[in-house]
Amino acid sequence: MNIFLNTSALIAWFNKKDKYHKEAQRILMEIRNGRIDFTKFITSDYVFDETLTFFESVLKDHELAVQVGEALLGSSYLYLNRVDPDVFESGWERFRESTGMSFTDCTSMVIMDRLGVNTVFTFDSHFKNAGYNQLA
Repeated sequence: MNIFLNTSALIAWFNKKDKYHKEAQRILMEIRNGRIDFTKFITSDYVFDETLTFFESVLKDHELAVQVGEALLGSSYLYLNRVDPDVFESGWERFRESTGMSFTDCTSMVIMDRLGVNTVFTFDSHFKNAGYNQLA
């Protein structure tokens, strides 16, 4: 099963001070141990951007931002989907029709729908509220 990897899960995974860090580690252990069906993580360049920007701008930790970027770009378990003009337009339509969701979340949901991915690793309830299977 492919799992969409969202910003909040990446932040929790790599930030030991995050309130969801232990939960993120637990979920990853379940994936590693085969208790959660897993083929590949899917994410987007917008999620990549949000994640690195958080580590750089909020935590002010450039070294960690670079390490996370390198880990993501070098992972054979991750497919980085780039937001193309069609995803952008569909994400914009979704954003206009919703409240409380970021534009990045809207583009992520468009990508998930197009790739047939229904499971997301996130601590963001917007995905569950939109009908996706949320791991966290």
